[in-house]
Formats: sequence, C-alpha cells, structure tokens
Amino acid sequence: MVLRTLSAAIAAVCCLLWGASSPVLAQADEQLFLPLITHDHTPGWNWGDAYTVTVSAQTTEAPLAVIDRAGWPHLFWHDRTRDGDLHHVYLRADGWHELLPSQGLAGDSMVSNQPLVDQSGLVHLLWVRQVEEPSDMPFRFQHATFNGAQWTEPGEVFQYVYPTSRAWMRLDQSDRVRVGVTAGYLNWRGLLLMLQESWQTLADFRLPTNASIVWPDAVTGAHLFGSDATTLKYWRWLSDPVGVVQTLGTGRLLARSVAFDSADNMHIYWKAFVTVGGSSATLLHHQCVNEQRSLSAVSYYGGPSSVREVVSAAEQGRLFALAWQENARKRIMLWDGCTPGAIATIPETPQQTTTLRAVAVSSNPRKACVFLQQGATAVYTVRCADLD
Repeated sequence: MVLRTLSAAIAAVCCLLWGASSPVLAQADEQLFLPLITHDHTPGWNWGDAYTVTVSAQTTEAPLAVIDRAGWPHLFWHDRTRDGDLHHVYLRADGWHELLPSQGLAGDSMVSNQPLVDQSGLVHLLWVRQVEEPSDMPFRFQHATFNGAQWTEPGEVFQYVYPTSRAWMRLDQSDRVRVGVTAGYLNWRGLLLMLQESWQTLADFRLPTNASIVWPDAVTGAHLFGSDATTLKYWRWLSDPVGVVQTLGTGRLLARSVAFDSADNMHIYWKAFVTVGGSSATLLHHQCVNEQRSLSAVSYYGGPSSVREVVSAAEQGRLFALAWQENARKRIMLWDGCTPGAIATIPETPQQTTTLRAVAVSSNPRKACVFLQQGATAVYTVRCADLD
C-alpha cells in the first residue's frame, strides 16, 4: 500500500504484497498434479461453450471484467499508446458489441477499479482521467453507468493534483454510489463522496499515519486500512476523530493486491516463493480480513510449477474470485466472504496457447467468466461457468 513517506508516496496502492510467517497450504490443493489437464470437472462448475472476441491488441494495464444481471460478460481496458480512451466490449445473443465509456472526454482515461452491477442491472464504472496541460488539477475521477445498450454521459466525481491519489467505489443497499478517496502527497486526506442528484462530499478528514485505503461502509462511515511496513492496521471512521487503530496481523511487505466485497471483507493476494518437498516454486498466497476485522491464516495455491499471471474479481455481493496460470493449466477459485470454495481447472482447447487476462464473478446469476488472450493476438477466448 502507499505508505505516507516521500519515497512511497508515488507508488501505486496495488504494488504492495502482504507476507506472513506461517502460510497454510490449502486442503483443496493437496492432490496429484498431472503434467497437462485439458478437461477437469469440478462439482458445482458447469462450463459452457467458448466464445471469441477481438479487442485492442495492446492494453496499458490488465483489463477488468464484470457479469451483468442477464449473465452476459463484459470486458474493459485502456490503451494510452493508441487513443487514450476506455474500451468496453460486451456479449449479447447477436454477438459482441463495443462502446467507449469515455467518448468525448479529452485526455488519457485509465481504468483500475472493478466495475459493479447494481440490483437494477446498471453497470457502474469509476475511472481516472488525466487532462492535458496546463491544469492545476490534472487528474479527475469519472463515473458513468451502462443500461445494457448505452453509457450515460460521464460525471466528474473529484479533481486532484497528485497521481498518488486513489479511489474505491461501493454501492449501498439502496444502490447509491459511494466513493472513498485518499488524496494528497505529504498531508494526506480521506474523503467520502456520494452521488445524489450530483456528487456530494460527505466527509473530508485527515488520515491517520500509514492509512492508505478509504473503503466506504454501507451507511455513512468508512473502513481505513494501511501498514507501517511490518503490521497491517485497521481504523473505523464514523466521525472526527478517527477511531482507535486495530492491529490485524504482522509480516513483511513484499507486494500486495487488495479487493473488497459488498460485506466489507478485504481480500489480499500476492505471489511469493515457497519451498515444498525440497524444491521452490512461486505460489499464489491469499489472506482475508473478515467483517469483524479478524485476519485469516495465509493459504497458498499452485501445483509443483510456479504460478504466473494472477487476476481477481469482486462483485456487488459476497463472492470473490481468484484465477491464476501455471505452466500447464489455469485455475480458478471462489470465496464466499472469507470462506474458500473448491478450486476448478479452466477447460481449454489442446495446443492452444493463451494467457489469462481477466476474471469476473456474479452471485446473481451465480456465474464466473475468464478471459484468455490467444498468443500475442487481439483475439480473446471467453469461458463462462454456471455455478450450482
């Protein structure tokens, strides 16, 4: 996470990893790994036919995906080297369609927040736009919704000076959009904003030392997370002053990715070396902070070969998905809150070389989708599974 020091203030929040001293091997992975698995049936995972879609051959960052209330997959990405726009492709019965959520906005648009689908079926997207100079506020958070056929005109949520600022979006039980923001460079602030007829600032407060995530709760407050380089910490914010800090766990920071579900469970995942049976492999590690702010044990996943690409997805529900790529197969696993489920192997056509690029999960309908790039081409294979 972004630590409030001069050297770390310019680092991205998602570039930290959380390490623990005693990882626990997940029971679901204690099995015989074959050299190549192209078909693998896991109870509860009902894989459908593969789709293909052609997208931009280049993406500045890994794409993000979501599943709408009708069960159709969507993919979002940006490519600042090509046009500075956000791109969105989605599947319907008559095939794939493409739109630009950022159409008409000058500057470079960059998506890093997971899209969310509300109860009515609207897809909510939050992204960052860097406007052309000269400007004293070059960075803007933008928000728009997709109704299944078209995007609304983007609305500006917040302007800021420094690229170190970050935002996290959630929907409350009434589908109102709430955004938490860390803003600043040395004098860090936390902001809470809500979309009513226009964007309203609910709170503007000084962040405690080492806090770097402002995750809105479902009512009027926020959950704050951070680290002092050895300890993961949590604060509950309801009003000034910020509540007493709670220590969640100790370890050493390597690199970390963070995601939240709608019930305020925080999922932390990273890759690290583990020695098993006298040999070392880079395995996927996972840890969860539950609704009561208790830290789970660290579990790690992978076969005898090292884990390569890792992608994740949260939703406007309790499900969280992690998918990862090993040398000879690709795997996916779901959590319901902090409770892990079964691990499934993603089916693939033999002899096809693909790279895992994105995953999406939905509890309504219960479904998961993965997006696999075919070689270095602009063609993606899309596989979806209905979940029992």
